[in-house]
Amino acid sequence: MNVLTTQDLRRFRERLETERDAIEARIAARNRTIQATGPGESGVGDAGDESTSIYAREDQTDANDLDRETLAQVNRALDRIDAGTYGVSEVSGEPIPKERLEAVPYAATLVGERLPEPE
Repeated sequence: MNVLTTQDLRRFRERLETERDAIEARIAARNRTIQATGPGESGVGDAGDESTSIYAREDQTDANDLDRETLAQVNRALDRIDAGTYGVSEVSGEPIPKERLEAVPYAATLVGERLPEPE
């Protein structure tokens, strides 16, 4: 049986909190960049420059979207620690191997399992 000790849970909580803080910092930094490169900010350049600026903003926005998804997973993992269900698959109820949690501390399923799509 893959039983997580109190020490394991403390270590995973610290990793998840560190990851949460890093993600929030990346999102904030990108938001500042997006605001600084808003449309028509420089007033200089041609259509090509504007296209490049738009692409860069969209790229930053897409990266933020991915980080927000990961942040939600991290926050759910922290909630599972609080609820006493961390390390148990949300699909099968089977223990998640510690090796998987080491690789992906916010894992909510076993390898090969999929959470149902939200309605």
